[in-house]
Amino acid sequence: MRKHSLGPTVSSGVNCPRFCSRVVLALALSLIPLRGLATTVVAPEFDSLVAQADYVVRGTVTAVSAEWRNDANGKHIISKVNFDVREVIKGTPPSPLVLEMLGGRIGKYRMVVDGTPNFIIGEESILFVHGNGRQFFPLVALMYGMYPITLDTASGQRLVHRSNGSPLYDVKDVSRPMTAANALGQGAARPLTPAEFAGQIRASVSTHPVSPPANAN
Repeated sequence: MRKHSLGPTVSSGVNCPRFCSRVVLALALSLIPLRGLATTVVAPEFDSLVAQADYVVRGTVTAVSAEWRNDANGKHIISKVNFDVREVIKGTPPSPLVLEMLGGRIGKYRMVVDGTPNFIIGEESILFVHGNGRQFFPLVALMYGMYPITLDTASGQRLVHRSNGSPLYDVKDVSRPMTAANALGQGAARPLTPAEFAGQIRASVSTHPVSPPANAN
């Protein structure tokens, strides 16, 4: 049986068993003759990450569903992820917020796109959304656009992590490749809180406003 490339090749050597998945395909590949999805993900600088986002939100996953979709690329699985938006940090997201992306599970069939993070019901994250409904995955730079928030039981604080589970100590660490060897935030007292991260996102928006297109009225 002929095999088809299903999607993005990540050059940064991602090793993140919980938040990122390698291609796992349990359905006949002839059902999804996807072409042209191969790409290389470049870790963005923090200001670029903020600038590329249509909107940035802090929200919790409330539901995940999947459906078959037929389009110009053939037959494949699309997932829809519903969010309860707790805070809008940049832009104007739709309400309700439902992110649509390539991949998912329907019965015994499962399709996972390499380099994309998983969404877990009840999990809270800060998300940099771009091209929802237009891109095969609606976050800036795939895994670089998702920052899970977890409760630190020792301090009682909620803290921000990268999508590979590493604590986010400084916004400069956004541009680091997601490899297990990275020692992030050396010398920092603790990872960023959601309020601190959101504050730096807003500061970046204020410092680097997006200019309107040249042909704008």
